[in-house]
Amino acid sequence: MPRSIFRDDNAVNLVIGYILNLMVLIIITATITGAFFLFADSSAKQSMRAGYTDQGSEIAREVTNIHISNYISNSNFSRNTNLLMERPIPLTIGGRGYSIELRKGSSNPDGLASVVIKESGFLGYEVYTKLNLIDADVNVSGEVYSGSGMLNLIVIKNQSGEWITIK
Repeated sequence: MPRSIFRDDNAVNLVIGYILNLMVLIIITATITGAFFLFADSSAKQSMRAGYTDQGSEIAREVTNIHISNYISNSNFSRNTNLLMERPIPLTIGGRGYSIELRKGSSNPDGLASVVIKESGFLGYEVYTKLNLIDADVNVSGEVYSGSGMLNLIVIKNQSGEWITIK
């Protein structure tokens, strides 16, 4: 006489049945929890990238405003001009440190100078903000880390050229 698995209580030990049910429950719970944490991590990274973009846009606006301001282009001003602007920067964005760098146009694919904000770490995310109104003959350089809490923007213009530097 054949035994039916569905009607025979002797086919599976009761303790083994509880253990199997518990393992299935653990697997389902881990899957749901893992999916939630992946979604939350993705949201945090998007927030951090938005913060980098905002910070880069603010710095690019200030660099451009100083470059094209009347103080630099005004003919009544002497030929030698030195400007220093200090602004606070957040110590962290999205809970991570970062660096801010001014890059010359020759180092970028489109040939325009840019403000680059890079997340700290080996595989840090980078955000580029172009400096559209900066001439090719303007020398841009410098790098500052968020741990300093302060960004110094220095503009020097004299007979030999113009330099925009951050420290």
